[in-house]
Amino acid sequence: MGILDDILKDLPDDNDEKMRMLCDQIFQEKEQDIYHKDILPKGPNIFLTLEVPGRIQGEIAFLSLEREFKETYLIVLFTITKKQYESIKEGEDEIISFKRSRIWNIDDRRTKQIVTEYAKQYKFLRGK
Repeated sequence: MGILDDILKDLPDDNDEKMRMLCDQIFQEKEQDIYHKDILPKGPNIFLTLEVPGRIQGEIAFLSLEREFKETYLIVLFTITKKQYESIKEGEDEIISFKRSRIWNIDDRRTKQIVTEYAKQYKFLRGK
């Protein structure tokens, strides 16, 4: 039995609540790897967002785990250029305009599999 199994067995049966608690634990562990915390994509259906390297130079990227519908989850790669980020920091632009660069559908409804798919994409995008 792995660490993920140990964590999951202690969480409530409600899938959304279980997912939120697990994602909060993952975020706390990885928070030190997030350099642009001030522009993290947020929303009521975003469970977890971690920063990953941009695909091209001059790009800031975030990988998010979102719920689209009840028990339908997506992994979304959000990107923004460093130039846009600088204009936000300098107060020239108030609107953060992320681009959804890539979307992966998760075809499984089990919490463990959803988080495992997210972890695979996160590791891949980090080059591990």
